[in-house]
Formats: sequence, structure tokens, C-alpha cells
Amino acid sequence: MACTGSGVQIPSAPQTNMNLKYIREIFNQTKDLIGSQSAIAIISIIQVSFVVKQLGPAKYGAVVLLIAVPSLIFRASHARNSDVNLLTLKDGKNFYFESIFFNLITGIGSFIFCLIIFTNPLIINSSIGDYFGIETLSSILIIYLITRIIQTFSETSKSILIFNNDLRRYSILEVSTVVVRFIAIVLLLLNDPSIENYLLAQSIYGISFGLFGLYLSNKYHDSSNFKIQHFKTYLKAIKSSYGKIRYDQIIGLVPQHFDVILLAVVVDIQTVGIYQFAKRLVEPINYLVVTFNPWLQNKLQSEDKDFKIASFFKQILLPTSLLLFGIYFIFGKNLIVFIGNEEFLNSFMPMMVLLIGFITYLLSFWIRQYLLFSDLIQFHAYGRIIYSLVFLVLAILLSDSLSSLGIAIALSSAMVLQKIFEYTIYLIKIKSN
Repeated sequence: MACTGSGVQIPSAPQTNMNLKYIREIFNQTKDLIGSQSAIAIISIIQVSFVVKQLGPAKYGAVVLLIAVPSLIFRASHARNSDVNLLTLKDGKNFYFESIFFNLITGIGSFIFCLIIFTNPLIINSSIGDYFGIETLSSILIIYLITRIIQTFSETSKSILIFNNDLRRYSILEVSTVVVRFIAIVLLLLNDPSIENYLLAQSIYGISFGLFGLYLSNKYHDSSNFKIQHFKTYLKAIKSSYGKIRYDQIIGLVPQHFDVILLAVVVDIQTVGIYQFAKRLVEPINYLVVTFNPWLQNKLQSEDKDFKIASFFKQILLPTSLLLFGIYFIFGKNLIVFIGNEEFLNSFMPMMVLLIGFITYLLSFWIRQYLLFSDLIQFHAYGRIIYSLVFLVLAILLSDSLSSLGIAIALSSAMVLQKIFEYTIYLIKIKSN
């Protein structure tokens, strides 16, 4: 460190060069992911802008709510199954076809459960049906649910590509399918800005993600054919990790999707649109997490001794987070009007509150991966219990009086407390050993 006349220390040239070298090294290792996720973030923002302008707050809120229920069910059964498969690959076992078949079973189970929900007379023949925007189960909704089954195949593809450090193909899979979805949404909504056409565009995305993922990962499959005996062996191999990760995911799904459902019940469908718009504006931060997650998982599963999380946090995550907060704080309202319109200006305060939670997630996402590869993922699940309970209590207390801002406060508070708990576990169980 060099010292100025006033006694303030500034980084010396060698240290600055080392920092730049480190940043350049990380960039070279993740450039494919950075490129793809940057493209996805830009496309997603353009897509949100287009959709809200085509549908308006009320219809956009109805679409959000309609998709929330299938997402809740499908994610409960298969979200993060890629982690389950990655752990079996780490143990030297390649169950490519068995994993696909398992995804198919969980997808069909979720599909049947969705049909039960949407055909329940207590839902269709009541005011709840108005929230979903349905009076009968349409053929488009059934098509959408079927494509969600196909989309589950992507969990196998992602784990295979991450394990083999083929981040280029992983990036191609992510960005190409998002481009397909964007084109489908634009073409279909320009023809008819309806809920049905939006679901149809999402269906095209689901098919593309599932099948193209299998195509890209097929080169890494083992030479053996699918056999029931192999499938039974696979089930035994994943039994422990699947149970832990399912528990972890199901606990965390309540705040992820229940927020819009609660708003629809307590307030109105237009408020759902306002809140979801605010949420979508800060969700691009998640693309940074998606950028680094596969790279970090590959580092941890290969036990890279040179990797230091402290350097990654100080030199990459912290400066990025401070920059993002400044951008949203200074340009937030202009961003809302530019991407949406003045009808959505009420989303500014919910957006800024949600930003606190999402930045906390960005700064601490790596903790989950350390817990996963240290066989301590159950503590992430415990953290999610805190997350869900805090969210539910605050959301019920605040949603009626503060509307969308109250839900935003509940969600961000829950995220912060969860991450404080997980970091404490990291210090006790991993860092101290």
C-alpha cells in the first residue's frame, strides 16, 4: 500500500495489477457464461417491457398468477435436480438415461397434480377462478403443462454440462432457448395480446429447453442402455441427496410464488402486476448468480485448491453489488417509465426494497454451494424455513396495509435473515474446520 501526504492509504501498483489479473482470470474462465447471461438479462428486460405494454397491469397480473401455480408444483418436484445428478457424477456414476427417466416421472406427477388443482370445482366455480383467469380448463393450458414435463429434462443436461466443464454448451443452451421464447412471445402477442398466446410462447420455450438440452449433453452419456435394474441403482444413489434437496426447495417455494397469490387475494390483480413488474426489474441480478453458479460448482466438485472465495467476494461480488445499487437508486424511476410506462411508477419503492434482498442473495449465493458439496445442504433447508416463516408472518401483517410494498418488505427481510443464518453455519461448520 502507498501512503498520501494526508495519511490516506491507496493501493500500490503491484496490488492493483494483482487485482486486475485476478479479475481478468475470472473473466476468462466465465466469459461464455457472462456473455450468455448478459444477453439473457437484456432480452428479459426487453421482453418484460414488451409484455407489460401489450397486456397492461391487470392482464399481466393474471398471467403471472396463472403461471405461478404450475411453477410452484413443478419446481417442488424437480427444481435443482441437476444438483442431485451432479453429486452422483462426482461419485463417479453416470446415470444419463436413468436421470432423464426420473425427470419424466416427476414431470408427469406434477402434471397430474396441476390437473387436479385446475379442474377442482372449488376453484373453477368460485372467485378463485377469477384470479386464475379461467372458467374451464383450456387446451392451451394443458399444452403448457405438458411442455413443463419436457422442460424437466434440462435438469439432466445442466448437470452433465457443468460436470464436464462444458460451459460453452451450457451457455448456448440457456441463451438460445431464451431467444426462442422472446421471438415466440413477440410474434404471438403482436398477433393477439392474450393470456393464451403468452402461455403458448412459454410452451415453445419449455419444449426447446428440454429437447435442445438433451441434444447438447448427449455426447457425454454412458454407453450402457437403460435398464430397470440400473434405474433402481440410480434411485438408491440419489435417495439421500434428493430428499435433502427436495425438502430444501419445497420450503423455499412459498415466498417465491406465494407472494403474488397472497396479493391477488388480499388486494387485487392489478397490484399483482405492479409488484411483479418491480420484481422482474431486479431479477436480472439473479443472472449474475446463474453466471457464477456453474463455474463455482465445477471448482468445488473438482476441489480446486487455488480457488479462494474471499478474493472472489471482495474483488468481484462486492464492487458489482455497490455499482448495481447505485444504478437502481439513481435511475430507477427512469428505468420504470422506459421499460413500462407511468402506470407502473408505483413499483419504484417495492423495487428498491426488493433490491436489498436480491443484492444480499448475490453477495452470499456461494454459501449454498459450499453447504451442498460439504454434505450440509440440510442447513440451507433450515435457512429456508426461516425464510418462509419470516415471509409469511410479515406478508400477512403488512400486505393489507402496505399492499405491494408490504410484500416486498416481507420478501427482502426473509432473504436477509436466511443468509445471515447460512453464513453463521458456514463459519461454524466449514470455515472453522
